[in-house]
Amino acid sequence: MDMTRSLLLLPHEQLTLAYEHEAAELQRYRRLTLRFLPRAPQTSRLLATLGLQCEKRLGQLRQVAICLELEACIGRAPGNVAPFPMPEPHFFIVDEVMGEQVIEHVIRAAMESKHFFEWMLNTNATPELHRPLLNFVNEKEGECRVLLEFWEQHRAPAVAQRA
Repeated sequence: MDMTRSLLLLPHEQLTLAYEHEAAELQRYRRLTLRFLPRAPQTSRLLATLGLQCEKRLGQLRQVAICLELEACIGRAPGNVAPFPMPEPHFFIVDEVMGEQVIEHVIRAAMESKHFFEWMLNTNATPELHRPLLNFVNEKEGECRVLLEFWEQHRAPAVAQRA
């Protein structure tokens, strides 16, 4: 039996999971925006834009919750989400090597987020959530592609500089 197909969540569970996940993503992008601001403003701007996309998705989830009369599932404000642990010794990006490592982590996290929404879509049984979840998967795929292209563009000059 395929476990992906066998697990179906109730609409309020789906909304809660999707909303909390995307709120955590928003907080992560906001923190990353600040981390890159002093040393790499172009990276900071990209991450801020990705954060704005998270805000847009949260708004779409709010609309679906209102449609389903499940606003209580998304009652927590995004600012109340527990932050991701930061084991780094420095908050701000201090050099190119640290910046590359953080961007690699950002790319992995974006891919995990895309997989999360693919799982949500595959286990969805609520018609009102199908279109938003499908859009989220497509948007997360685009997010991964943009991050990979950005990383490749900015990694090549840094590698050439070190050589």
